[in-house]
Amino acid sequence: MLRLKFVLILNTIFSSTLWANQGANSDAQSLGCVTTHYPPYTIFNEDEPPSGRDIGLLEGLANAMGWKIEFIDIPWGRLKRSITTAPFQCYFSLANIENRSDHLAFSSVPLHVTQYALFYRNSLSEKQLQNWRGLRIGGVRGITVSDKFIHQYNIEPNDFIYLDSNESLVDMLQLGRIDAFVTNQIVGNMLTRHHVDISSFVISALDVPVYLAVDKSLDIDMSVVDKILTELVNEQQKEMANN
Repeated sequence: MLRLKFVLILNTIFSSTLWANQGANSDAQSLGCVTTHYPPYTIFNEDEPPSGRDIGLLEGLANAMGWKIEFIDIPWGRLKRSITTAPFQCYFSLANIENRSDHLAFSSVPLHVTQYALFYRNSLSEKQLQNWRGLRIGGVRGITVSDKFIHQYNIEPNDFIYLDSNESLVDMLQLGRIDAFVTNQIVGNMLTRHHVDISSFVISALDVPVYLAVDKSLDIDMSVVDKILTELVNEQQKEMANN
């Protein structure tokens, strides 16, 4: 449904002049765009087309820019390594941190802002939720833990247990092998919605905006990309608010 709405939005919001100018500069450009499976933003299921909120935004952007996009799902660890070794043409749902902007041109408009939350068994006390020293905290490999976050909750880095998926975090919490886990708030809410014994709270120190990024060798006007993404993100937020 969101894909159809994005196509209709593009037909009415953007002037034909913008599209014509973009198309006159070059033929349809083929891009391999890399991300990783991260519902509800990017969803890759076998035998089904890629879907999710950020993929819907990229499909709308591709229509406006005259691009042909191939969505590529790879493990997060390989994705991070490729940025500095052999960049793919396009990345999305990617934070602009470390030295990534040395290799990639980032949009100025975030596709979404990732909010992280702590998910925990209701048996944890209020005191334990304010001081995590000694708790076994799970996280997905690739999460960046800021110094502010470490000091706020009195965390020892060795208290973190990194797993390969959010589903594994939920399983380990249910089995009592970890005391809590940190993950994207929306993803965690979706995975724990049927678990009445699991609660959560947002960790504001970990808010991370994520963007579209392209290899700097590509001739892409990111100011045009930003204009289109602004409209698409605004429309997506309106649709979400109405549903």
